[in-house]
Amino acid sequence: MPFLIIGVSTAFHVLRTSSFLSIFRIVHDMKRRHTFLFLLFSFLCLSCAAPLPRPPAEHLQQLWQTRESVLLPIQHWELRGRLAVRANERGGQASLTWKRAAAQHAIRLNGPLGRGVVLVTQDETGAQLQDAEQRVFRAVNAEELLYRYTGWRLPLANLNYWVRGVPVPDLPATRELDDAGRLKLLRQQGWQVQYQEYVRYGDYELPNRLTLVYVPDQATPELPAMEVRLVIDRWAQVQ
Repeated sequence: MPFLIIGVSTAFHVLRTSSFLSIFRIVHDMKRRHTFLFLLFSFLCLSCAAPLPRPPAEHLQQLWQTRESVLLPIQHWELRGRLAVRANERGGQASLTWKRAAAQHAIRLNGPLGRGVVLVTQDETGAQLQDAEQRVFRAVNAEELLYRYTGWRLPLANLNYWVRGVPVPDLPATRELDDAGRLKLLRQQGWQVQYQEYVRYGDYELPNRLTLVYVPDQATPELPAMEVRLVIDRWAQVQ
């Protein structure tokens, strides 16, 4: 009988010791696993925090020249978006559809700054505006016509280029490029154009969110400060 008690006691001790060792190994493995995960997480955080070096200026210039040569020849497009304008504590919004076919432009503004639906067309002979009451107005260009009708002097002639993400040719301009060689900031004709987002349409990468800010200078003190925000929801028929 004593041998049985000693045997049971020994077996219990071995079992208890074995269980303790198993638990110890489990805890140890968990600590090692947690340490590994902590180190991995720390490495990933450091990787995210370290920005990639900016490409050399010469490389960005080459990207820009290639990009500009592709975008400048575009003569046809259809874009749909939203426009918001603010000047002299006065603001307004409109949905926008702009169709261009070479020298012919058709710009439809729905709810343009409180004036209802307006359709502005322009070609080699001049510009025409038709309002919601079917009244027709004419002027030399669409920019002047829209200014007379709404009181907003939007730079439509320049937007013909800026909306493609390129400066107006043969006019002084300063620009800043992003890391992909695209326009990030453009200063031209008293306007500062900030490009916030681009979208790919076919072979083209085109702006879809930009902000224009005009600050009067000594040459144009009569013009008010103005901010124009343009969001392009859809590009189509670009060529």
